[in-house]
Amino acid sequence: MKSTTLCCLILAFSIFTADAKDIDGEFVVFSTGAASCGDYLQARRSGSSSLEPYRQWLSGYLSAFNLIVVNTYDIVGDYQYTQIIDWLDQYCAQNQAVTFVNASAALTITLYPDRRNLAPNKDTSNKWLGSGNLFSAENLTTQ
Repeated sequence: MKSTTLCCLILAFSIFTADAKDIDGEFVVFSTGAASCGDYLQARRSGSSSLEPYRQWLSGYLSAFNLIVVNTYDIVGDYQYTQIIDWLDQYCAQNQAVTFVNASAALTITLYPDRRNLAPNKDTSNKWLGSGNLFSAENLTTQ
């Protein structure tokens, strides 16, 4: 599991950090991410055990996205797992030659506007109004 997580972190860096790609914009994709959308759809038709590597890879990819992308607590937001799989099914049906990593990247682009950027029930008022902060009471004056 640790190696899968590490691979996903490396992969996420290579997709979302322009400097991480080589001079031609290419990067290495590990494991299930290198499979095609057509392969993913075949796994969907074959059943749960064939789909498990895609589920695990996608979970690691989305977790790495949450870790790496600024102001992102949860890229999935309020979407349900079934909605994500439905989106991937539709995308991959229309783009069967695309790699699963690129389908996953397209998914995150779609999810990004509705992501959670703060942990639930987190009190952030001290970050904005705390002592010593630019917006703290002692720095705000009324005229």
